[in-house]
Amino acid sequence: MIEPTSPKLTDTLPARSSDARRSRVMRLREQLRTVDVERLILVPIMVFLLFVTSFTLFVGGRNDGASGIVDYLHLAYLILLTAFYLVAVLLLIIRTPAKARRRGIAPTAAAYAGTFLPFLFAFLGGSDVPPGIELFAVVLMALGMTFSVYSLVTLGRSFGVEAKVRNLVQHGPYRFIRNPLYVGEMITLTGAVCFSPSWAKLGILILVGAIQVYRAIQEERLLEEHIPEYAAYKLRTKRFVPGLF
Repeated sequence: MIEPTSPKLTDTLPARSSDARRSRVMRLREQLRTVDVERLILVPIMVFLLFVTSFTLFVGGRNDGASGIVDYLHLAYLILLTAFYLVAVLLLIIRTPAKARRRGIAPTAAAYAGTFLPFLFAFLGGSDVPPGIELFAVVLMALGMTFSVYSLVTLGRSFGVEAKVRNLVQHGPYRFIRNPLYVGEMITLTGAVCFSPSWAKLGILILVGAIQVYRAIQEERLLEEHIPEYAAYKLRTKRFVPGLF
């Protein structure tokens, strides 16, 4: 009498193969979740900007047509801008992992648009302005960049472009306003528009301002959802201007 063939080996092989593939896919997905895509995008860009700014500083930093004080203030601005990119690169490399992030295309698109739209200024012309306006503009640029570097250093390892949760920073300029880095950037851009004005630059400035307000709102909502003490911090600070707004 011929006994029937046992189905155990042949039946379980496809199941084991399927389980192994599913396990590999899950491990791959987990590995992709841990990859800091923002860091991979931003570090090369910031290194390139650091190189360009350093080259401008050491090779073409002087503004031959300007008066002495404007010239020195412009040089100070370039030094501060170089420092900003250097610190940004270092912080992106050593920053702490994010605990949560704002999902959706709009917040991510706004983050990168608000960061990189101002670079269009380099490709847009502008009008000449009187020496007094030129001096005022360079003062704004230097002050705005000083405040930006100060805010960036204070933010430390919590620095990022996309809306994510790391640590709640409450010292330095963050004692008084919740978004000092945006404030510093807008002051700098306002100075850049005043230095060589055009309608295109003004339009970009207004657009970037609107984007930064949107980013601030998205980031604050995310922090409020994941950090219990953020509600109390929000009550005692303003979004952009101490005591006002």
